[in-house]
Order: sequence, then C-alpha cells, then structure tokens
Amino acid sequence: MQLLSLLDAVTGVMVLPTGYEIGLDWLGHFARIIIEGVGIVGLGIIVFNLVLKAITLPFDIYQRVMSRKQNLIMKEMQPELEKLQKQYANDKQMYNQKMFELQKKSGYSMLGACLPMIVSFVIIIVAWQGFRAYSQYANLNYFEHMSESYNAAVLAGSVDGGESIVDFHMEEKDGKFDFFRTVDEAEERYTVEWSVGGTLPAEDDAIYTMEEVDNEKYLSVKSKDESKYIYYRYNLMTSDISRDYFLDHGRFAAVMKGLTPAEGEEAKNAAIAAAQSYDPANESTVNALSSAATDYLREIGSSAAAERFREDDPSFLWIKNVWYPDVSYNHPIPAYADFTSLFSREKVVTAEGEEKNLTSLLTEDKYEALTYALGEEKETPNGYFILIVLSIGFMLLSQIIAMKSNKTANQYQTVDGQGATTQKVMLVVMPVIYAIFAFQYSAAFSIYMTMSSVVTIIVSLLTNLIIGRIFKKKEEKAFVEEQTRKLPWMK
Repeated sequence: MQLLSLLDAVTGVMVLPTGYEIGLDWLGHFARIIIEGVGIVGLGIIVFNLVLKAITLPFDIYQRVMSRKQNLIMKEMQPELEKLQKQYANDKQMYNQKMFELQKKSGYSMLGACLPMIVSFVIIIVAWQGFRAYSQYANLNYFEHMSESYNAAVLAGSVDGGESIVDFHMEEKDGKFDFFRTVDEAEERYTVEWSVGGTLPAEDDAIYTMEEVDNEKYLSVKSKDESKYIYYRYNLMTSDISRDYFLDHGRFAAVMKGLTPAEGEEAKNAAIAAAQSYDPANESTVNALSSAATDYLREIGSSAAAERFREDDPSFLWIKNVWYPDVSYNHPIPAYADFTSLFSREKVVTAEGEEKNLTSLLTEDKYEALTYALGEEKETPNGYFILIVLSIGFMLLSQIIAMKSNKTANQYQTVDGQGATTQKVMLVVMPVIYAIFAFQYSAAFSIYMTMSSVVTIIVSLLTNLIIGRIFKKKEEKAFVEEQTRKLPWMK
C-alpha cells in the first residue's frame, strides 16, 4: 500500500511520503556501505577516502618508481638536452624531434611513468561519481526520515498510526460487490451488498463505513477509540490503494477540551480555545477548529521531524550539515529554492519503482511545514570556510611536492623550458578550481578532497624518501663498481 501525504483537511500541508530515494548504482552502494558502516558521516567519508587510496596505492607507488627512473635517465641526458636547446632555440619542432630521438635512444618513456597514473586517475574519477551519487541520496534521506517522523506524530491520532490494519478493494458483479481485503499479505474475499452508510464486519479496532462521493465509492476507516480523531478513506474502485486523511471535529474538540493550556505552546493553546467554543451547527466555529487543528498538528509533526533531524545528526566538527558547503552564508536547513536546486537534475525513485521530480512531491508549502520547527537550523551558519581553506592549502602543498619531484623532466620537455612554466601555472590554476568546487559542493566534498590531498602528501613524502634511498644505494653501488673496474693507474 502507498501511504499518501496528509491532506489539507488535516494539516493544511502535505509532507514527503516514505519510500522515496535517489537511485544508487553499485558504486553508490559501495560508498553507502562504508560511510554508513562507520556511523559518523565525516569519519565515514575519511574512511572511504582511505579505502580508495589503498586501492590506488600500488599504481601510485609504481608510477613514482617509474618516474624516479625516468628522472635519472633525464639527468643523464641533461648535457645533450642543453646542447639541443641551444642548437634549436628557434626551431621548436626540430627540437622536439631530436629530443624524442634522444629519449628513445636512452630508454626514456613518458608513457611508462604516466600509464599507472592514468589508471589510478580513472579509478578515482569513477569512485568519485559513486560518492557524489551517495551524497545526493544521503541528503534526501534526512528529509525522508523527517517525513516518517512527521507522519508518525500526526497520525498517532488515527486508527492505526498510518500503518495498515487491513486494506480493501472491491469488484461489482451482478449487482453485488465482492470485497477483497488483505490481512498480513493474505487476501480474503466476501460478498456484501452496497449500502451508503453501511458498515463492514470488523474483527479489529476499526469501524469500516461505506460512502459515496461524486459517484465514486469509498470506504472510511475510523477508530472505535473516541480519543482517535483522525480517520481516513480510500477509493474502492481502484486497485491503487491510497489514503486520504480527515479530521473528526467532534472527537478532536473533545480531546482538546481535556488538555490543559501550557506556557509557550501557542498552537496547542489555540486548539484548546477553539475546542471550547466549537459548535458543529456553527460554520465559523467549525472553520476555526479546523484552522487550529491544522496549526496544532503541524507543530507536533514538525517537532517530531526536527527531533529526528537532530537525532540523525549530519554534523561533523564545526560543520552543522556536511551535505552543504562549509560557508557562513549557507545553513544546515537551506531555503526551499536552494534545497530543490540540488536535485534539479535528479529523479527520485518511488517504492514502486517510478521516477518523479522531487518538486512534484515536495512543494514549498510542504517543505516549510516539514522544517517548521527547525528555525534555528535555518538561521545558523553551516560553517566558517575552514575546510575550504584547508582543501586549497593541502592541494597547493601537494602540487609543490609534485612539481619539485618532476623538476628536471619539466625543464627539458620544451626547447624554451615552457614545461616548467606550465607547471607553475597549474600551481595556481588547480587550487582555484578546487576553491570553486568547494564553494559549490558540499562540505563532504571538501572533507574528501582535503583527506585526499593529505594522503597524497604523506604517500609522496614517504615514497620519495624510501625510493630515494633505494636509488641512492644503487647509484653508490654502480659508482663503486665503475671505480673498481677502472683503477687510477688504468685511467
């Protein structure tokens, strides 16, 4: 059964139904398993990054070993390359041709050093797509959980709290109606003559009454418990069982009259006051009670939703909600336009497998009702730019280390040393690109990229140190062997 959002007759708004989510592929599920398995979102993102780095580490180390070998070859070629640069200072095409010939003769291969890096880069890009999809999924999931809590709080006043006791549909045959009811997924059938106002036999706590509205046949379900003031009905002539909820004014008024006004609970106090003056024969008092009930139910529903949001807790360190940027002008609960813009290119998938636009399910009025009790989260800064600064800083440091490691190769890639200049330009461009992404994407992205740069720096320093020592020993050994073969009197 599909649980519809609440109708105007109950709350004045509708909230996001349960069972809607952003579809995930296997990479998205991989990210979800790791991040949700850790339990704390920020730490989960760090662990996901470490797992990804562990996968790409062998390619990274191999690339660094090959790069070190190529740099040594480049140093041996350095005198020849300097001669070529002077000789063909005004002919870049000929310089490139001669340089490639010299590289081939010396055993230098750019592809050997770049191929592992390309493989590693492809893995990272693919994994990032999975992480981004999970980010969308997780962000929407918070609001879906809030909707569940909202519905549960409001529908506590209904016969079954929003969960099905039993659902009916029917078929007309020879002037009679065959009723089908589903109990614990088992279908039962019995024949009943249609009678507006008639009831169906019930063995549970509900009263099932036949109704007819605009030539459509409905079944209303009301609790036998007089303290339950919300009832629902559904169309018996359709196979899609969806509920419409309504307020039993008399029962609601009776319940409110039994409550005591409390300081600071304006919606509750207004509902109590409306109940005291309620007269079913007076339309104005009925409307007043309906309006008060709308505000009262919205308050208890949104309070439950706010409690669920804080319980799920999407914060990490100083960041209030990791699924939004670490900036002071953003808030843990964004404005409706900002919220929906994140899903403008995404489709939400229903429990039945249908794809729909989020805006067709969650209008601005519904969103405001759902987040009504989260006023503080709508105003407080989501962050203070700290992660953005850290991600740019660590990215810059990572670039500097990489540039120094490839200084010789960059110097002689072009006749005029333009390769080194290009590397310096990238030293500025890459952090700027990072900054743009960090301001546009979530703090989760900044955590991911900051951790990625930190790990890259650590791996670079360690591998450069270890590989440097290994190659230094090899060079010393080769030098000793060379000197042993050529004693001074033989030179």
